[in-house]
Amino acid sequence: MSEASWLPDPAGTHELRYWNGSSWTEHVSDQGTPGQDPVTSELPPPAAAVPPPPMPGASAAAPGGKLGWKDRLKQVADQGKAMAEQGKQKLAEQNAKRTEQWANDPSTLWFGESKNAATSAAGVSKARYRITKDRVWIESGLLGTRTESVPLWSIKDMDVRIAVWQQGKDVGDVVLNLEDPTLGAGQDMFSMSGNIEGTTSGQVVLDNIEGPYAVLDLLSPLISEARQKKTMERQSTYVHNMTPGMPYGAPPPQAAPAPAPAAPQNDMVEQLKKLGELRDAGILTEEEFAAQKAKILGG
Repeated sequence: MSEASWLPDPAGTHELRYWNGSSWTEHVSDQGTPGQDPVTSELPPPAAAVPPPPMPGASAAAPGGKLGWKDRLKQVADQGKAMAEQGKQKLAEQNAKRTEQWANDPSTLWFGESKNAATSAAGVSKARYRITKDRVWIESGLLGTRTESVPLWSIKDMDVRIAVWQQGKDVGDVVLNLEDPTLGAGQDMFSMSGNIEGTTSGQVVLDNIEGPYAVLDLLSPLISEARQKKTMERQSTYVHNMTPGMPYGAPPPQAAPAPAPAAPQNDMVEQLKKLGELRDAGILTEEEFAAQKAKILGG
């Protein structure tokens, strides 16, 4: 059985509750302020692990003894510090394991993390990034991890942003501007609280990464290839929708040797209507819509 000590309240009502060595007592503490809250239901005994030892010179006296409020405050602070160190160590271990997984993944072309001074010094990072042949992946959060990804075809342009405090360190921000704001990562993705709130923006920022220009050079050909493939896919989808019965992805039919009769006016209106529906659904861009519309009207 665990020794008598102040331990985290198993009921979750207070920060600490006093364990007298055999049962939980009514003595509680919140932010160093002692109080009393009778135990109204059966609470599980503390874990077998021995709690962090008290600070040197701190008394282990039970409530009602000679332990002063300053000593109690030191004892609570010491326990909180020990719990924080354990949490920090666990986060660092999780980050190291994730880094090893990415390094051994053959689909990984690049990976890095945010070099924020405050979190990096603690052995953890507030965000980690990975680039594969078709996506940019973002893992963020200190108290909880959130994973997001952005397809490369959605990135219309990029830029490197270097602040004054980043100069001379080969560290900067890579800003990815997206053609569709709804594809962006959450505005709060770097929230220290770990809460998932806010809306999306038209940008994704790889924050405080090493070698930002090298990352830009890596992304440029990948984005160009991805956008070309997306354009071909959209055109194939357009042909498939405008030509019912044609297998998806098939090339446009060859024109008949003899000139086809002019399409009736109602057929042209139907084609323009379908064209507008494809644009509104996001399958065609405004430029592609205008080009196909001109072909129909000029035909």
